[in-house]
Amino acid sequence: VDRVSADGGKLTYRDLSSATPTEYVLQDLELLLRDVRLGQTPNLHVATLVQPFNLPVKLDGTFGPLRETMDIDAINFQLGMGKTEFTITGNAAGNDATVNISSPGINTANLPMSLPLKQPVEIRDLKIIAEIKGQEAKLNSLSFRLFDGEVKGQGKMIAGAEVPPFKGSVALQGLQLGPALKAVSETPVSISGTTGADLSLQGKGFSMPDLTKALEGTGHLAVKDGKIEGVNILQEVADALKVAGISMGDAKATAFSTVETDLAIKQGVINVQRLLMDSHDFQATGGGTVGFDQKLNLIVNLNLSQDVSQKISAASPVVKIAM
Repeated sequence: VDRVSADGGKLTYRDLSSATPTEYVLQDLELLLRDVRLGQTPNLHVATLVQPFNLPVKLDGTFGPLRETMDIDAINFQLGMGKTEFTITGNAAGNDATVNISSPGINTANLPMSLPLKQPVEIRDLKIIAEIKGQEAKLNSLSFRLFDGEVKGQGKMIAGAEVPPFKGSVALQGLQLGPALKAVSETPVSISGTTGADLSLQGKGFSMPDLTKALEGTGHLAVKDGKIEGVNILQEVADALKVAGISMGDAKATAFSTVETDLAIKQGVINVQRLLMDSHDFQATGGGTVGFDQKLNLIVNLNLSQDVSQKISAASPVVKIAM
């Protein structure tokens, strides 16, 4: 085939599997396929407007050369989805394939899906190397920059099951925690600092009920040179000891040098183990649980520095006796 083209096309897909049927339409569909013959490398162009997202999609590139075995030595495509551009390369042999995907930048506001975010997030320098062997999809490498830090990951998943099993690992380095938390929640208390983490996870399915039931993992989290905005822990201590007329620095913030903890995830509960919070004025240790249902249960021992202890005891005869 030397040339196949379609112009002004329309393709409608109706999803009848849900109680409320959903309809998707490819409007103004352009298709141009050239040089489809053995030994040649076909050239493909597709452009359309996807409704109801009102999303322009464009795909241009080549694949081949064509063989009788249907193996493809090289895939080279440029995919545009609205304002987001992807480069896709790879190869295929039988039921196996290798795919490389990269993008200089992705803004979540431009994606055709609703995400649980309070504000748009910018992902930079996305790079994915994936491999498919039969029903096993293996993520050999994932990396991108997010909130001035770097995220790296790898994993694998077995396709075909209604609740596909998966396992993988994620490493964070240099991520700014303040902007990250503001993007996902609005709370009166926020935490800033430079974050690093290592997580190993496994589970079945990706819905919240499936993750609550089956997600398991371990990891380590550390935040350096940060601040808790919205609460002054030392002022809370002074108030609890009924020490009147004493000011403990910033009225609505607590600075710290380090927060570190080990994590273990099972059945919808994050176990916080060996929690350490170090500051110039105090050191806190402890642990507890944080649930996927947002229930919090932590017990922390607070050890004040000698200077802070003397300042509080000087203002309270009762505390001075206790000291």
